[in-house]
Amino acid sequence: MSTIPFSGNAYAFNKATIDTVYGIGGVYGLFRWDPRTSQYVNLYVGSTDNLRRRLAEHFNNPPIAGVTHFFAEAWTTAAQRTQREAELIREFNPPGNTVGKL
Repeated sequence: MSTIPFSGNAYAFNKATIDTVYGIGGVYGLFRWDPRTSQYVNLYVGSTDNLRRRLAEHFNNPPIAGVTHFFAEAWTTAAQRTQREAELIREFNPPGNTVGKL
């Protein structure tokens, strides 16, 4: 399994934690903690101009089931976010990014 290329810590994917996130641009990953392997499993990668708003949208309407944690990185420009998101999707190939796509 790949090491987690996100900088920073994992945060619980719950309303109380999401409410503390800054409303800034960034890239994020939604993960599930696997107690059998003691590792995070990447389920989805996304980018947004407002991390708090987008994570709250995912909390209320998850793109994939089983999310327990998220990681997030701040990126200033849309071009930076798009590039970083693409890198992470290539690395992880998360199932939530392929659901419903041909």
